[in-house]
Amino acid sequence: MEDSENKDIAGDEPKKTGSTDNDTKKQGGHIQKLKAEFGRIIWPDKNTVIKETTAVVVVTVILGAIIALLDFIIKTGLDKILQIG
Repeated sequence: MEDSENKDIAGDEPKKTGSTDNDTKKQGGHIQKLKAEFGRIIWPDKNTVIKETTAVVVVTVILGAIIALLDFIIKTGLDKILQIG
């Protein structure tokens, strides 16, 4: 295995197993990096969220209705077949 495979995501240093005092100190750095990443996120505006949410709800309702209709048709068909036999 190459050294590059043993490095963490950032590629700074190899991963270590077990916890040490350095791990506790590094947690603050990870939180700072996490906050910086959240600052880079481009959040959608309110209108986009409303449109996308509406689309998801409408598609979900339509698919639910289609599945319910197919379920009813299959159930009715099987009942008819079982009555004949």
